[in-house]
Amino acid sequence: MRQQFLLLVLLFSIFTACNSSGVFDQNTDIKGKQWSYDQILPFEVSITDTTQQYNLYINLRHTNDYQYSNLWLMMRTTFPDGQTLDKRVDLPLADKQGKWYGSGMGDIITQQVLIQPNAIFPMLGKYKFELVQDMRLNPLPDVISAGLRVEIADQKKKEAPKHTDKPNVAKPK
Repeated sequence: MRQQFLLLVLLFSIFTACNSSGVFDQNTDIKGKQWSYDQILPFEVSITDTTQQYNLYINLRHTNDYQYSNLWLMMRTTFPDGQTLDKRVDLPLADKQGKWYGSGMGDIITQQVLIQPNAIFPMLGKYKFELVQDMRLNPLPDVISAGLRVEIADQKKKEAPKHTDKPNVAKPK
């Protein structure tokens, strides 16, 4: 089991290292797979381009025994100028039948949930993100790790539709 876990971590590291659109991707292990309210997960992201749009994801690894179909988080963002923004985020993890959205290896499920598509960072500098579990149960069992991924948004999605030279005119009857 330990060897499978190390293999999974190695493969995940190789996969994320090869992705050129990734600006930041970091995970933090949860102590004893019991995420308590007082375990705040900090992440610091350097933004060097304010003209780009970014996608923000929450990375989550949990066991197959995790008993909920979602996970609520509080996310605090501290801007380079010191201003803060708090946001409650719902992470859907399973469908109505209980099938996990993420991928699994053994009893470990890995999920990456898009929480903010096409985000714009208005200032250059370091942004601090803090994640806190916000479920009713404390500590929250069966959570292995959580993290943040920031990547450059797909530029192809922003292209305008192409027009044809012919006007779309109905023929008279």
